[in-house]
Amino acid sequence: MTIKHYSISLLCALIATSAMAKNTDIMTIQGNGASSPLVTQGANSSLISVEGSVTAIQKKPLGKDVVAGFYVQDVVGDNSPLTSDGVFVVAQNTQLSIGDNVKVTGHVSEKYGLTHIQASKVSKLGSTATIQPIELVPHPTDKDFAATLERYEGMLVTITPKSNMVVSRSFGFDRKARRNNMALSYGKINHQANQFDWPSSKQSIAQYHSNLTRNLTVESQVKARSGLIPWYKDFASTSKHHIRIGDAIKQLTGVIGFSHGQYRLYVTQPATAHSFVHSNPRTSTPQLKQGDVSVATFNVLNYFNSPFGGAQNPTNKSRGASSKNEFTLQANKIVSAITALDSDIIGLMEIENNGYGKDSALNDLVTRINNKLPPHKQYRFAQIPNKNFIGSGAITNQVIYRPDTVTLNDVTLIAMPVQRAPEVGKESGKNFMRDALTPTFTLNKSGEKLTVSINHFKSKGSTCWEDVALQQGRDSDHQGSCEHFRVSGAYHLGQQLAQIDGHKLIIGDLNSYANEDPLLVLTNRDNLPSSYKIDAARDTFVNNQPLHGNKGAVIHKSFGYINTVAAKHPNAFGYSYKNVVGTLDYILASPSLSKHIVDAVEWNINSPESTLFEYPSKYTGKMKKFSDPYRSSDHDPIIVSLSFK
Repeated sequence: MTIKHYSISLLCALIATSAMAKNTDIMTIQGNGASSPLVTQGANSSLISVEGSVTAIQKKPLGKDVVAGFYVQDVVGDNSPLTSDGVFVVAQNTQLSIGDNVKVTGHVSEKYGLTHIQASKVSKLGSTATIQPIELVPHPTDKDFAATLERYEGMLVTITPKSNMVVSRSFGFDRKARRNNMALSYGKINHQANQFDWPSSKQSIAQYHSNLTRNLTVESQVKARSGLIPWYKDFASTSKHHIRIGDAIKQLTGVIGFSHGQYRLYVTQPATAHSFVHSNPRTSTPQLKQGDVSVATFNVLNYFNSPFGGAQNPTNKSRGASSKNEFTLQANKIVSAITALDSDIIGLMEIENNGYGKDSALNDLVTRINNKLPPHKQYRFAQIPNKNFIGSGAITNQVIYRPDTVTLNDVTLIAMPVQRAPEVGKESGKNFMRDALTPTFTLNKSGEKLTVSINHFKSKGSTCWEDVALQQGRDSDHQGSCEHFRVSGAYHLGQQLAQIDGHKLIIGDLNSYANEDPLLVLTNRDNLPSSYKIDAARDTFVNNQPLHGNKGAVIHKSFGYINTVAAKHPNAFGYSYKNVVGTLDYILASPSLSKHIVDAVEWNINSPESTLFEYPSKYTGKMKKFSDPYRSSDHDPIIVSLSFK
């Protein structure tokens, strides 16, 4: 037996601490507001003591926001739905178990928005029957779903169909918390603010704020090992064990916490495939009405073969697979997806820019695809005469087509704008956009001409002159960076295509949501107020000829292209970022095609899926991977069917 020796002063302090503590209950600590009424005095808040039963134990910290401690809940409660019966206790090295009755002495505080007790003393009083989770449901007095979650902060709850929650981001990396987790939203998935309404409109602003108040992040209480969900051990064990955006929650149990501006559910009971309802099920092929000819887009997620014996690109750098096994998996997944697309013309983005020879990435991919197809369905690729590289970047746009269905007439390359603006801070002012590969085909059955322009506009994650000099790095209208430069690209592309006769399609990654400025230039302004301005970037040039001068330009023209997917399926999405979805890739049809469009769909094989299913293995450990189409890329393919009968 070890005898601990305490000084008289320390013993007196411990006795005094217990004597000064005010007995209260958890419901009084939580109150019925956004923060505890007991933290108004800050560091000078009174010492309190509460009793309750342990519902969950955080043995080790997950990060600075989630520290060691435990959740304690009042055994009886106050029978009021407006106050929480549970609270988190910050305490280390406590030898506790679920169901232990404890008395906690300490100060009430708020950290990262979470009400908690900073314990100075924890006494075990015995054990009780385990507290049963309460069903998490909104209350008529809740002003929004964030208020609903605040009422349950610290409590053991179960998400059920009555909770009306769906998956808004499958299990993957959370950029805020810097760890893997999943996200739910109340009532419906979160659409990007500018997906349905023009930037800064009342509707767009309302959508943005709605997205912020309907979220619940699903966490593990232990750090997730690579490729594993600690609370769903069968995840990814077979192709049936998956979680997709739009899936409904049947049953998921845990305690409610808060950090990094988000309410969080720390799962305490194992989940299974039966915990979810696949409301957005996988499909093995696109669900599309058929026509005479079909055109598709596919982002091949940095398909690079140069590290594995392929030709070099102009940068001599790879952005793709880091091993031969990864590259084989990537190729198998993309081949599986493209053969299932079964489309006559396919525009490819993010393929290595290493030419057209036998060692090129393009030839490698087409050969693999054709090996899976009968002769009448095999593909060729379109080659620009007297060109090996398209531009000086590592990736480019390409096109493949079926000569059994269409005949290639010619291939042109529309030079896209570059920006050469003055340097502003760290922004050089020099920006570029990939040129538009634009082949023209004759449809073999009907004899109709069809021009298809494959594009990949400037990224939202880049920085252009206007972002720094005019917006000071702020993104008040949620269009991301470089929207002015993309407007310049959209305007120039529309002007160039206007010089080409016949039917036209603009396809590819335009890096703009459906009602953002570049799309409004290419489509229409039907819903815009007359006062709305669409600004193009300053100091833009095409082939060294000025496009817009040092004051930029206000674009008043729209080119009338039809957003084919939105016209047929207005709520479709094809890209997810954080826990928000929308469309960045498009097939836009010239007005001449309006009566020939049979159908157009986003084939949701990528955006709803967990990023863990992608080909890279760096963060997935020994997780089993499948050569199926699902998460073959981060963008969904789009396909349009046309009929000229």
